[in-house]
Amino acid sequence: MSLINDMLRNIEAKRPDDPARQNLQREIRSLPAAPAGAGRWLMPLLLVAVPALLAAFMHANGQLLPLLGMVPDATPVAPPAPVAVPAPPPLPVVSAEEKPVPENELRLAPNLAVLPLPAAPILAVPDPIVPASPPTVVKPDAPMAPAPAVTTAPAAPAGPVKIEKSIVLATPRDRADAEYRRAENALAAGRSAEAIEGLRAALKQDPGYVPVRQLLLRQLLEMRKIEEAMTVLQEGLEHQPAQTGWAMSLARLQLEQHDLAAADRTLARSQVYAEASADYAGFQGHLKSRQSANRAAVTHYQRATRLAPNEGRWWLGLGLAQEADGRLAEAKESMRRAIATGTLSVELSAVAEQHLR
Repeated sequence: MSLINDMLRNIEAKRPDDPARQNLQREIRSLPAAPAGAGRWLMPLLLVAVPALLAAFMHANGQLLPLLGMVPDATPVAPPAPVAVPAPPPLPVVSAEEKPVPENELRLAPNLAVLPLPAAPILAVPDPIVPASPPTVVKPDAPMAPAPAVTTAPAAPAGPVKIEKSIVLATPRDRADAEYRRAENALAAGRSAEAIEGLRAALKQDPGYVPVRQLLLRQLLEMRKIEEAMTVLQEGLEHQPAQTGWAMSLARLQLEQHDLAAADRTLARSQVYAEASADYAGFQGHLKSRQSANRAAVTHYQRATRLAPNEGRWWLGLGLAQEADGRLAEAKESMRRAIATGTLSVELSAVAEQHLR
C-alpha cells in the first residue's frame, strides 16, 4: 500500500492544476490493514486496480491509451493526404533599423524548420512590386517542337584522297625566260652558236623581250654578222618603235652600207620619240648634209645646239651646213662657237679654223 500511496502523491505533485486528477485524488482512500490471510488475493487486486486508475487518469487528461495487456485495434488507418507545402518566401533584408525577431514570434510549420516571420516594415516608400511571371506549364500531350537541324560538314571520304593535277599553261614570257636561261648557260660554256639559237627561240616566244634582243645584237655584232644584226634591229623597231637607240644603231649600220636613204628613213620613223635627244638631232643633220639637204640639215643642227649648247660638234656641223646654204656670216659665228666650247678634237678644231680663214 505504501507503494501505491507514493505513486499517487508523485502524480498529484506533478500536475496539481488538473481538476480531474484532484477529483480522482479525493476519491482515493487508504485501505485498512489487511487481515491475516488477505495477502493471497492482494496482488491480483493490485494488478487490476492500478491499470484501471491509470486508464481513468489518462482519459481525464484528454488522451486515450490502450490498457496494459490489451491488443489495439489492428484496422489499418489510411495515412493523411500529403499537403503541398509552399516554397518558403525569400528572407527579408534586415536593415540597420530593424530589430531581431523575438523567439515568441516564430512559427512552427508542419514538416518544416522554424522560419522567422517578416519584421514590421519601416515607414518609407515601398519598392514597386513586380509580379512574378507564371511558371511555364508543359502539357504532356502537347507535341514537342522539333529541334533545329544542325548542319554538319560532310565527312571526309574514307580511303586515299585523289589529288587531281591541273596543267598550268606557261605564258610566252615564261617560255622565253626558259630559253634565255639556256642561252646564258651556253654562253658561259663558250657555245656561242647554241646561245644565238637559244636567243632567237626566246624572241619567237616574246618579241618584246628587250634584254634578249640586246644580248643577241651584241653577239651578232661581235661576230660581224651585220646583215643578221640589221634584221634583228628592224624586227625590234617594228614591235617597239620607241627604242631610239635601236633606230640609231640601225641607221649607222645602213650608213656603213652606204644606204643613206634607208638610214634617213629609219631615223625619221622614230624621230617623234627623240625630240629631246641632241645626239639624235645631230645624227639627222649629218645624214641630211651627206644627202646635200643643207636647209634640212641646218634645222636639225639648230635643234641639237639648243639641247646641248656646250657640244662643239653640233656647232661645227651647223656652221658647215650654213656655209653650204650660202649663209657665210652665220657660218663663221657657228665656227667660233664650236672652237670656244673646247670639246672639239684636234682634227675637228683644224677644220673649224680652216673655214674661218
